[in-house]
Amino acid sequence: MSSNPSRPAPEWPTSSGPLDALPAADGGFAAPSERRHTGPQDAFHTGPQDRVPGGGAARWPTTRSPWPEPGVARAAGAREPETGQPTAATTRATAEPAAAPGSAAPGDERLATLSYLGVPFLGPLVPLAIYLFKGRSSAYTRRHAAQALNLSITTLLFAICVLILAVMLALDSIVVALIIAVPLAVALWLVTLAYVIVAGSSANRGDYYSIPSWICASIAR
Repeated sequence: MSSNPSRPAPEWPTSSGPLDALPAADGGFAAPSERRHTGPQDAFHTGPQDRVPGGGAARWPTTRSPWPEPGVARAAGAREPETGQPTAATTRATAEPAAAPGSAAPGDERLATLSYLGVPFLGPLVPLAIYLFKGRSSAYTRRHAAQALNLSITTLLFAICVLILAVMLALDSIVVALIIAVPLAVALWLVTLAYVIVAGSSANRGDYYSIPSWICASIAR
């Protein structure tokens, strides 16, 4: 039995060109139609996603959309990826439009007006109570109650000054003390009442009237 004839040694090409340019041998594999881009110019692209038909260069996008901030609802029409239903944030934003910061909710106008009306008669008691019990839940009520409280405290300080002046004058003459102190007290009360009416009317309309600082010092905020 004769031995198998020896096979001729394969002839390897001596060209130094790229391997992609070699012709396909009989029964071999054809040259790939796509190229990988893993050189230095593609430092950030080393996976299969960098292979594109025709040898073109694949690039990741240079920018990306920012993450939504906490408390910001999704865009209108957004749907849940699992169920395809509108998101809860989208439904809530459509059903209940967001109120503007500092806007008055139903019933806040009455409390804001009441905080002003109590100043000429009860002093800081009414605005202080509204400021403490309603200030955290309503920014609108807190703002007006704080101004009414500042007005009442400043007016009370002026009244104490008038009383001290009346006592000092009464040591010399009671008549002189009454002539000077009583008109000052009445004028102070009338000026306070005027600002209370203007600020209370603005609060009842949903607006804000800034009382001058000379009679309304910034104490509570």
